Amino acid sequence: MAEKHLQVNRDIISKLCLAIEKRLGRKMSSPRDFEYLSEEMAKIGTRLSGSTLKRIWGYNRDVSDKYRPYRYTLISLVNLLGYRDLDDFNRHYNNESAIQSAEFKGDTIRTDDIMPGSIVEIRWAPDRRCSLVCLDKGLFKVAESYHGRLRPGDIVRCMSLTQNAPLYFNEVTRPATNERFVYTAGQHTGIRYSIHGIINSDEECIIS
Repeated sequence: MAEKHLQVNRDIISKLCLAIEKRLGRKMSSPRDFEYLSEEMAKIGTRLSGSTLKRIWGYNRDVSDKYRPYRYTLISLVNLLGYRDLDDFNRHYNNESAIQSAEFKGDTIRTDDIMPGSIVEIRWAPDRRCSLVCLDKGLFKVAESYHGRLRPGDIVRCMSLTQNAPLYFNEVTRPATNERFVYTAGQHTGIRYSIHGIINSDEECIIS
């Protein structure tokens, strides 16, 4: 059975494109930008070509304003943002507030700069927190988790940490079940983080 095109208001698609750009921290204005997004999608197990993404953004001038993308395409994009489906995205993502909060007030650190063995403590509302052990550049293992979707033992990837901003895990792998998904911590309130401690890899214990 052929996959159906979605009859989606163009304003919603525009809002989704803006949200993706904010998620990536870059404007989609060149072929390389779309290839980069395609690569980010591949990290969460989704295959979307650069040419498909260009049509979504209206990058190619020969694309009609009446173009409607496939269901799979749009759901894959909202999954990258941490939403279940388009309805979930449209209900909870407020475009105006996202624009106002684009310049988050808080320190930012690239996860590539966090040394392996470091412990990252993350807290966000309502009463959620987790501890991550840095395994490699941008790669962490969940040591502890309270009241959130992450579980101890999960392997997660993220590009950066910003105080008072949402934290986007562009890939979460659950070795126990081979499940893979994306996850956003502090989607509406932002997170607070601290980095400290070392890890004793031989005994697998945290040393304060």
